[in-house]
Amino acid sequence: MGIEFKYSFASLIGLIVIICVIICSIYIKSRKIALFPHLDLFGEPKRFIVRYIPFLVILLTILVTVLAMHPFVKEHLYSEKRVYNIIIALDVSNSMKEKNKLKISKEIIRDFLLKRDEEDRIGILVFDNLPFRLMPLTTDRGALLRVISVIRPAMVDVGGTAMYDGLVEALNMFMKDRRSKIIILLTDGGDINSKYTIEDVIRFNQDIGAKIYTIGVSSGMNFYVLERLSEATGGKAFFVTKDYQNALKSVFDEINMLEPSYIQEYKFDIEKPVDFYVKLAAVFVVFLILVKILLTPLREKVNV
Repeated sequence: MGIEFKYSFASLIGLIVIICVIICSIYIKSRKIALFPHLDLFGEPKRFIVRYIPFLVILLTILVTVLAMHPFVKEHLYSEKRVYNIIIALDVSNSMKEKNKLKISKEIIRDFLLKRDEEDRIGILVFDNLPFRLMPLTTDRGALLRVISVIRPAMVDVGGTAMYDGLVEALNMFMKDRRSKIIILLTDGGDINSKYTIEDVIRFNQDIGAKIYTIGVSSGMNFYVLERLSEATGGKAFFVTKDYQNALKSVFDEINMLEPSYIQEYKFDIEKPVDFYVKLAAVFVVFLILVKILLTPLREKVNV
């Protein structure tokens, strides 16, 4: 807890008065009348009033000082929530029917969506011979789950694999002013139908700034292409050749760990006023002084 003063001039006066009263009390014996020359202007000085002028001065000083004080406690708060923008680019070519790769991929993607923070915006793009935006970036998990349920092989055109065209289309789904952009590419084959090249994808992404995580689910594909895409964009490449269910689950769990929805990385201090308790204590002190002033004449009458 700390204390600062809003009105430093008033606080300085209060401090000086308190010091003066303390010094005077050392030299003036108790129960002696402290004579103040200017009181003669108002007639014969009263013993009671004059005796308790120091107390009244202290009372006024306490009130002024309390008004000037601004007690506070410092609290440390962590406050930043990173919201991700994630596009899932899913290969729906005919070859994804083999070994239930597409069915398993849909199940794993569904679980991935449910594990992400509700404020993360997620979109889905599918591609075979052509890319198709199945769902724009949204936080509506219900809509995303419904869309995933209708995904099927060769649902866009006649099959084929236009992977680079799909990635360019996915990049165009992002808004440039948003941060934390991620593409998760899941495919089982090399590109054979795109009008764009891998160099085009890397060049376009320089303006977007998205990380591309690539997942290959076939032993017969060109892994170098996926590694190149991920390394050039700050992502990571994964390769699954068997046990697709458990392997894909591990891959998406790792992506969740690499890109956590909630992070605590910024710390700042806030000042929380606690004037009430300090001023309550001051009022109690003032009350004691007033009681002493009011009871003293009664005691003197009793003694007389």
